[in-house]
Amino acid sequence: LSNLVHRAAQENRDIKIAAERVRAARAGETISRSWLFPSVGVSAMGLKQDSGYSSFVRQATPDAKVAAGAVDVSWEVDLSGRLRAGTTAAAAETLAAAHGERGVRLLVMTDVATNYFTLVGALRQLETVRAIAAAQDETLRLVRARQRVGLATDFDVERAQTDASRAHAAIPPLETLAAVSRHRIAVLIGDQAFSAANIVPWNGKVVAPPVQPGQPAALLERRPDLLAAQAQLDAANARRQQAQAEWFPRLFLNAAFGRQSVELNAVDLGATRFTNVFGLLAMPIFNAGRTQAINVAAESAQSEAMLRYEHGIVRALEDVENALVALQDERRRDATLQSAAASAEAALGRAQSLYERGQTDLLPLLDAQRARLGMRVSANDSNTQLLLDTVQLYKALGGGWQVFEPAAASATRSPNS
Repeated sequence: LSNLVHRAAQENRDIKIAAERVRAARAGETISRSWLFPSVGVSAMGLKQDSGYSSFVRQATPDAKVAAGAVDVSWEVDLSGRLRAGTTAAAAETLAAAHGERGVRLLVMTDVATNYFTLVGALRQLETVRAIAAAQDETLRLVRARQRVGLATDFDVERAQTDASRAHAAIPPLETLAAVSRHRIAVLIGDQAFSAANIVPWNGKVVAPPVQPGQPAALLERRPDLLAAQAQLDAANARRQQAQAEWFPRLFLNAAFGRQSVELNAVDLGATRFTNVFGLLAMPIFNAGRTQAINVAAESAQSEAMLRYEHGIVRALEDVENALVALQDERRRDATLQSAAASAEAALGRAQSLYERGQTDLLPLLDAQRARLGMRVSANDSNTQLLLDTVQLYKALGGGWQVFEPAAASATRSPNS
């Protein structure tokens, strides 16, 4: 399982898609930050004008050759803080994308573990159900033998046939479940479904570990979706500040420094330096309500982000409470079924002893075997569900798989996460 989780963390396509979204968000942050600094560029211009003079037509314009080159500098002075607010919003959106990538990784890790334990449970159940089917076939054989000597009726044969058919009918769904789980794991680790046969789970006993849920404050610091929602709220607050700055003046500064050479009618007028500097102060007076609408939209987005964050906290706490209840109840159920399985095992031992001493026939022994196998089916199902509930609790707590995160992603978390 650890190997599969590690491969999924490195090769899963959903994680790679999320990483590309983080990459794009970081590029957007760089773009937003660049507006705080002057822009510098170069320009060059060349002109050659031929008047087409002849002896019949007076020359209307002179022949001219002009060449010029310049360095252009432009800068918007951030008087109102609009550009700084945009940079802050872009940084928060990058952080939200990074937490979103962690959320995708956590979901993938959870899916791998869920399908792995589902596969383990299906294979264990297959082994038990096949044993039950074999026991039912043996019972059917004995009932038919007893019918031939007049010790059993047709009703007994039909009932035994029904039980045997029911046992065999339970095998294909489990085989399908095992195959589907293998296919899903193969895709999650970046492989192809036809390579699923290479996934062979460990055949040892898996025990659900005890869980320490911690405090709600720790949950808020660890769950990627809550951290992403918080970052999105910070971005919405910054966008609100950016929208408010639309009411204030904007100052633009431009400058050009260059050199120009001019030649008229083959007469070189020489080269000259030039410098152009100008400033522009712009402020909205009337734009048909556009600035007001920008502020309304930003305020609405801010309120929506706040509501999403509050809703995310409530849902996260609900997820944890539900997972804790499910895990606690399943532990009690598993303990009861394990006790019942032990009793069935003891009953089988006594039936085996009676049969060996000749104090009972084979049918009671087969009934005891079926009862033991039936309890094993229930115990297997409970053990599998216990493991799945444990995985869901780790998912609800937003942690448990950080060891498989890249160093860059781990560095974005707080030390307590």
